[in-house]
Amino acid sequence: MAERVSPEYLRSFLTRWSEGGKLLSAVRSVWLEFDLDREPDPVPCAKLDADASPSWIADSLLPLLQGRPLAEGQRDRFLSCHREIPTSSRLLYVFSLLPRGINAVRMEVYGLAPGQILGFLRRIAPDSVPRIAETAPLFAGVERLHLSFDIAPEGGLPRIGLEGSFPRLPRREPRWAELFRKLTERGLCSPEKKDAVLAWPGYETFWTAPAAWPVEVVGARGFCVRGLSHVKVVSAPDREPEAKAYLSFGYSAADL
Repeated sequence: MAERVSPEYLRSFLTRWSEGGKLLSAVRSVWLEFDLDREPDPVPCAKLDADASPSWIADSLLPLLQGRPLAEGQRDRFLSCHREIPTSSRLLYVFSLLPRGINAVRMEVYGLAPGQILGFLRRIAPDSVPRIAETAPLFAGVERLHLSFDIAPEGGLPRIGLEGSFPRLPRREPRWAELFRKLTERGLCSPEKKDAVLAWPGYETFWTAPAAWPVEVVGARGFCVRGLSHVKVVSAPDREPEAKAYLSFGYSAADL
């Protein structure tokens, strides 16, 4: 993959991580997000060990991810936000948003309880609290909550994302339908898209979709599994909230 991306700093990061070594040993996995409506270079995301040092993230990992050190105010804001993360939660992902033309890094915190989210934001971004107070109730009863925010060089946190999901897919978990009902009532999802998302999970085989099946690659065996990963609501100043549903699909040779 390092040979398929153009920025030299990103090629260097991917190569060093894949080769192993102590410097990047706290990076558990790497994600590359390709945006179809933007330039071809991907947004890099690093999944962190629970004990990754915040100073190492700020002074080593993020400079490698974006090809330059954090600005002083940006670094200070990153560290101050990290200090406010409750001990029951942790920083799970960091992103560089430079490939999207955004001079910012993203922090994504996992494990905040619903009652902790607004308190945490009051400490790191009090101006965002009224906006998130409007959308947080949509996630009442939702599991696996993530809170993400972007830190720019000037230190602001203009974008706040709140996401959640359930371990089981909609046909076995009625709370998915309840979540989408609330999104639809709030005007963040059309009834047609709600129905389409809830109908998406499932699977196909060669026998159910022979015309589209890649026989020359995998033969006639296996499954193409369709999943629903999570739902995110993004809030930014002077804009209406935006809801996103993250769908997935992929080949599996294992029996379902």
